[in-house]
Amino acid sequence: MSDLDPYPDSRAARDAWILARRVGIARTEKLHPRHPSHWLRESEPDPAGGQASILTVFLTNKECPWRCLMCDLWRHTLEETVPVGAIPEQLDRALAADQVEHPRRAQWLKLYNAGSFFDSQAIPAADWPKLALKAQSFERLVVECHPKLIRDDRILPFHRLLGSGTRLELALGLETAHPEVLERLNKGIDRETFQRSAHWIRHHDMDLRVFVLVKPPFLNESEALEWACRSIDFAFDCGANTISLIPTRSGNGALESLATRGEFAPPRPETLESALAYGIQLGRGRVFADTWDLEKLEPDAIRCSSLRARLEEANQMQRI
Repeated sequence: MSDLDPYPDSRAARDAWILARRVGIARTEKLHPRHPSHWLRESEPDPAGGQASILTVFLTNKECPWRCLMCDLWRHTLEETVPVGAIPEQLDRALAADQVEHPRRAQWLKLYNAGSFFDSQAIPAADWPKLALKAQSFERLVVECHPKLIRDDRILPFHRLLGSGTRLELALGLETAHPEVLERLNKGIDRETFQRSAHWIRHHDMDLRVFVLVKPPFLNESEALEWACRSIDFAFDCGANTISLIPTRSGNGALESLATRGEFAPPRPETLESALAYGIQLGRGRVFADTWDLEKLEPDAIRCSSLRARLEEANQMQRI
């Protein structure tokens, strides 16, 4: 294996190419199948213009079956499916810990799991009744899902268990509306697949949150901003209520290999800010910029702190 090996054209060859570049990159240590990998309290503007308090729980489960070129979330997963009962226990631990630190229960619950909530190898379907029951005390439940798993037999049974008192929001990775780049990301979808999944979600009266990458591989800086804005437009056209802008970051081995070939570099801070400003000024829904690992975009500590403050204020106030 060499960093100079060209990125393959076929899906199977890409899987092998991506997996080969994981060598030497460790998974997160001390992950336990009955403990969430992390949890936190956050807030974001709600659709009515107020602020929603959110408990976000990062569940520990098996790695996603897709091998996306830009993904490093596999580092925070297990190599095997967790036993039935483990995921509800993880949520119980997070709820108990949150109650100790916060006397008032959060309004919304996010269950993020470094993959797809409706992947049965990640979240056993036998755990859905317990999870739905626990989520019923929240106004909204947000879960992640791959667009190809948006199907009647996966989503509707859980939606019925959840009941009408809790709004279900599905978070899907579009990544980019650039047709050729989307295909090369190895996600296994195209724009039409995403549109069908988004239409299904809206048709069944659920909300749609969309993840958009800012400067995915194979784009230069000016193209990155153009396609971030075009991807925001596409996501809103598909019925998105909320869009989260994710600056593409290295750390999974594959992107480092592309970087040596001049096919990837993280976005400049101003590209992320410009994309956020574009999305917010549209007024078509809520648009947020992800602020994790901002130091990878801006290594200067003072400028990074200023960047973080500006992004967080724009996220909360939904204005620039």
